[in-house]
Amino acid sequence: MAYLPYIIGIIYFAMSACLLNLYMGRDCKIPLSITYLRIIGLFLFGLFVFDLAYPFMIFNFVSASFITLFIINLFYIILNYYRPIDYIGLILNPVVFISLALFLTFGFSSSGTAVEKSLYIHIIFSLSSYGFLVLAGMQALILRYQINSVKNIYYSPLLNSFPSIEEMGNIMHRLIISGFIILTLSLLSGLPYLSNNLNVELEQKIIFSVVAWITFLYLIFKKLYYGIKDIAAANMTIGGLVFLLLSYLGTKLLVS
Repeated sequence: MAYLPYIIGIIYFAMSACLLNLYMGRDCKIPLSITYLRIIGLFLFGLFVFDLAYPFMIFNFVSASFITLFIINLFYIILNYYRPIDYIGLILNPVVFISLALFLTFGFSSSGTAVEKSLYIHIIFSLSSYGFLVLAGMQALILRYQINSVKNIYYSPLLNSFPSIEEMGNIMHRLIISGFIILTLSLLSGLPYLSNNLNVELEQKIIFSVVAWITFLYLIFKKLYYGIKDIAAANMTIGGLVFLLLSYLGTKLLVS
């Protein structure tokens, strides 16, 4: 297990380089070798996360971050079978590689927050919503780059490899709706555990989660009934994602 993070890092670095080379060459057809490497990388990443977080009773910033990254990668691979979103790997793969590099460089503290087994359903819903909405945020970043490049008449080989702006916006909207539904279930599943004696971490988590929920609700409502420009929708998606990440990962960082 000691060499596992190094192996995973090499795999995700290789996938980052291969994807960038494919898209810069205007070839968005992903070879089977990349698909197999992606699955192998996810499997090894899962082993690493299990070894890091087991027995899943105490969570800190590092363990929570890697569990979230694993969930995001899992959804990324699954969704690719329904709608090609390989280009999100241009952001996701380097994030995994950099996270592993930081982990190997600085290590992590074993202290964290104890979690009761009764909260596992709430945690599953929360991590699932993070998975969809982080993918939506990455989609939003690429969409912003695409729109700004077209607006500023900036040529890039990447632009010819991406789907149309309209299609990119539709994919982002579907990811937001899926993530919003699961985020709603996450908030509802956490209600029975609220009490008058909330600590600072839980108060911050609730506030940021509710702000993120309201942001995505407004975005969905605005899109469905009034229409909204893709650049504005992308900006709101990124803003909502920031609040959502602060609701869990941010509070873990503050108390770790």
